[in-house]
Amino acid sequence: MNNIHQQKIVLVDFIFVFLIVIYAGSATTFVRSTNTWENLIGLLLPIIFSIIMVFKHKIRISKGFAYLLIGFLVYNIALTIKFHEIHPRFMGIYVISFFISYVAISSLRFRFFVYFETILYYLCIIALFFWGIQSIMPDTLKSIFQLISFSEPGSGNVESNIIIYTLPNTEGFESYVLNFGGFSIIRNAGFTWEPGAFACYINLAIFVNLIRTKFTIRKNSRLFIFFISLITTFSTTGFTIFMMLLIFYAYNQHLKHRILFAPVLIALIFYVSTLPFMTEKISDNSEYDTEEMIENSITNDEEFTPQRIQSLQIDFIDFLNNPILGYGGQLEEQWTAKLGANISTISGIGKVLAVFGLVGIFFFFINLKNSSVDFANYFHFEGWAFPFIMIVMISVSYSIIFGPLLMSFWLMNRRYLMSTETSIYKNIRNKI
Repeated sequence: MNNIHQQKIVLVDFIFVFLIVIYAGSATTFVRSTNTWENLIGLLLPIIFSIIMVFKHKIRISKGFAYLLIGFLVYNIALTIKFHEIHPRFMGIYVISFFISYVAISSLRFRFFVYFETILYYLCIIALFFWGIQSIMPDTLKSIFQLISFSEPGSGNVESNIIIYTLPNTEGFESYVLNFGGFSIIRNAGFTWEPGAFACYINLAIFVNLIRTKFTIRKNSRLFIFFISLITTFSTTGFTIFMMLLIFYAYNQHLKHRILFAPVLIALIFYVSTLPFMTEKISDNSEYDTEEMIENSITNDEEFTPQRIQSLQIDFIDFLNNPILGYGGQLEEQWTAKLGANISTISGIGKVLAVFGLVGIFFFFINLKNSSVDFANYFHFEGWAFPFIMIVMISVSYSIIFGPLLMSFWLMNRRYLMSTETSIYKNIRNKI
């Protein structure tokens, strides 16, 4: 009876983490409801599951988490005083993310990341399967997915989604199709709304795999699947982070192995950096004209989403306009909005600066540093700066750091967990 009960607990844990991962994919209006509040069921599902986890694991609110909530409340009061307007949905969105991530790391601790790696492993296998079919007969797969798609696409670059896999919309999104001589390849978006985001999650899974297996490569089938899946994304951000992970791997080898590995690593990094889709993305970023984009948005009444560097530049101007607290939920305070343009930036770091100001960037970096140190101490690896840099690199390109999944990575430190460990947790810790 005890074994059966334990299996149910593990299954519930697994489903909970699976939900967090799928919601992080942001491919449909259903899973984006935690931000948009468009679909009531989509909004309530992860909250209800989090409450189940609270009762299942008898989670209590730690002092650190209580201080976080109080600090966020004080921050919102300050915003209300500054702008003379309160934004309850702005408060609610982030409280929900804080709550879900706190439940995840409080109930599962570092097991959360082991579950995450396992789920990504299976999602990568599924992604490779459908990507192979998509490469051979895209029209047939598109017709099938349109019949069984789950919810409405969450953005224009999504053709259809069946929860575990996304068909990218290649019409109007030419960067999703790469031409190699006489044939074309559609980039693999996996379960997410776009290939670059999928690559970021794969890199996170690679990081977890490396520290969990003590940097074992031989007979590591998961690492092989992650690597192949990463290649199919053809993501500039993904490949750049992966090169950083190669340095992370070399840094945690014996000195003689570092010396032997260095020339190979340098040659590989140089080769990857010269690949066409890497250099084209860099040149594309340099060609963006902010003034022209704003003018087109105003004239044509269209929404534009600039690339990462341009997004960061736009967000930085908003930061300069509201350097201490940011503009919070006052979207009309964005300088592009004041001009009458509809510009949606994508930079995570840019969003932290623009939305939360110096208060937010200080909070983010302090907690990211503390979590990175705890990861290094727990898994006994060298270089706590590597997970720190990895999350920063992700946040430069994408604003996914605000979701419960990424938030669990940069809030995973003892300051937000209960101060004492139970004997059950100690036993689990020794088994990971």
